Amino acid sequence: MKSGNSSNAGKVSYQWRALGCTVRGASHIKNDKPNQDAMHIEKKDIDKNGCYIVASLSDGHGSTQCPYSDEGALAAVHTACEVFASIFESSGKNGTAFNTIKANKDIWLPKQIEKQWKARVREIHAEKGRSLPDDFPYTLYGATLLTLLVTDDFIFALQLGDGDILTIDREIDKIEWLIPPTETLGNETDSLCQENCWKYMKTHLISIPKNSPMFLLSTDGYYNSFSTTDGFKKAGVDICNMWHDKGTDFIKEHLEDWLVHSSANGSGDDISMALVFLED
Repeated sequence: MKSGNSSNAGKVSYQWRALGCTVRGASHIKNDKPNQDAMHIEKKDIDKNGCYIVASLSDGHGSTQCPYSDEGALAAVHTACEVFASIFESSGKNGTAFNTIKANKDIWLPKQIEKQWKARVREIHAEKGRSLPDDFPYTLYGATLLTLLVTDDFIFALQLGDGDILTIDREIDKIEWLIPPTETLGNETDSLCQENCWKYMKTHLISIPKNSPMFLLSTDGYYNSFSTTDGFKKAGVDICNMWHDKGTDFIKEHLEDWLVHSSANGSGDDISMALVFLED
């Protein structure tokens, strides 16, 4: 996945990179609870000339009604990546995949994610030897979903429930949500365990922005670690600036510590983050 100017002399090539981290929340450590978040990043070749990246995060609800939500979250991130892989396998190139996603982003694609996630958690339930009632209680595995697909030609974002998908443009000092957050009451959130949850999935399809900004995905444990929205946005800009100034290895080395610190001094919740950016 490369881009650059057309001159052979002094040509600079860039490629999309992705990295991420998920950490167990401070309150979960204190109460001996597992990390209910999950993260999965895939980078796959489309053909000899390009590839795509899928970054997916999920936040298991973790309540007493959702005792297996950590497993539901893990199933969610793998399901999302598999749905996009099937699109590229059948299309073979960016242009065809773009048309497929554009035509199906609001109905067929969300329905596929719901269908395949629910099939997967039923399989998990059976494999674990848990009782399998006729009216399957998907609430046991309840989780949210954040997914970002990046190619050389376009970007597609999908969100169900809490969490944030941001675009951060350092050149013009701009940070904004790819999908605007939804106002909720208390701890309520849309979930994969809902009936017809596909109806509540939000999507956003765009061409590659001119300045190729950084993209940041995070579960709500990160946003909730800040007292203000401005503080949350500033932290995203700071990460982007550090990547520009100090490089990818610096971010990889310190990201886990930053998220642990945010949880311990903020929400106390599990936190997951994925970053996608162009690197020369």
